[in-house]
Amino acid sequence: MSGGAGRVYLNGEFVRRSDAHLDIEDRGAMFADGAYEVVRYFGGRGFALGKHADRLRESLAAIRIEPPGDVERFAGVSDELVACNGLADAELYWQVTRGSGPRGHLFVAGARATVLVIAYPSRALVVGGEPKGVVVVLREDLRWHRCSIKSLMLLANVLAKNEAHEAGADEAILHRDEVVTEGTSTSVFVVRGGELWTHPADQWILGGITRAIVLDVARAEGMVVRERAFTTHELLTANEVMITGTTTYLAGVLRADDAVIGGGQVGPVTRRLHAGLVGRIAGECGLGG
Repeated sequence: MSGGAGRVYLNGEFVRRSDAHLDIEDRGAMFADGAYEVVRYFGGRGFALGKHADRLRESLAAIRIEPPGDVERFAGVSDELVACNGLADAELYWQVTRGSGPRGHLFVAGARATVLVIAYPSRALVVGGEPKGVVVVLREDLRWHRCSIKSLMLLANVLAKNEAHEAGADEAILHRDEVVTEGTSTSVFVVRGGELWTHPADQWILGGITRAIVLDVARAEGMVVRERAFTTHELLTANEVMITGTTTYLAGVLRADDAVIGGGQVGPVTRRLHAGLVGRIAGECGLGG
């Protein structure tokens, strides 16, 4: 994401970005005490908005923040923000914190949740386009034990992503005791023996919206899908490796550390699943081929 558009949504109002201010004691800044979502718009229409709204509610419930009314109007707020910024293709960042109050570990009684939504111009979907090939590095997963919550606490992800960038890679794939979990901002799949594997959606990964759609596409095409843990060795020796995410779509991994994956080419399963994912997006958002 680059600089946001001219208006943002803050606590029930659409205001100029330059006029939007957060309290210096907002618990999002003090404690990363909040949750977030990122959604995509294509041709002026949102993709999977209901699924993202549901996951935001689940994250807020997990950290004991009552979903404010803004979240219940997720699609309407998102549509209006995209429209008032004159955007067709956009990424929307939703952030909900516990609100403001004197700094302290205990919840502040009566605090009102802070809701911020920013719209960022984004690239259009290329229907019929090819999946991107990416390079990744493997890094130890140093995050907390409740990764299924899409919380604001992203420092470990940020550090690993920057290590990947400094190594000339696009993403860092994380592992705990050599068991692959996910990327810093992506879900991870491998193809082995004609089967599609991905880590189960438990406490160790975020249950990605794109991940779930790709699994549905794979099953619809008759692929054998296994939600099972796999090791770094199984990833490095896989026929294909791919990563998925709201802003990544689906990309094929060409190299992981020093290991070349699939001869350094995006594989046929990756291509099929990418085409199926793009087809789902195009169909929901009314895009032509």
